[in-house]
Amino acid sequence: MNRLFGNNVVKIEAPQDRSELRFVVLDDEEEFDSINVRFFNSDNSPITIDFSELSIGMLYDPDTDSTSLGEFEYVKSIENGFEVFGDFGIVWVYCDSSSPKL
Repeated sequence: MNRLFGNNVVKIEAPQDRSELRFVVLDDEEEFDSINVRFFNSDNSPITIDFSELSIGMLYDPDTDSTSLGEFEYVKSIENGFEVFGDFGIVWVYCDSSSPKL
């Protein structure tokens, strides 16, 4: 997952059943290849999501002539879950698994 830090997020999804939180992050901007970064419970139970300073909007990057939801800055383990930080804000995901593994 570390190789994705600093790359752009193009989609954020949280299904109604709260089975996962998914960030679609560009892995190769020139080829527009992306990787799904998922947070979920290994037993398929619902996750809990909390956030702070959430600001989801399209950002233009003149260096790459592209738009995105901003950079995927970092993910770190917290008690009972993960803290996800990026240009979109801070999201706390309370679950036991991530893919790719942190």
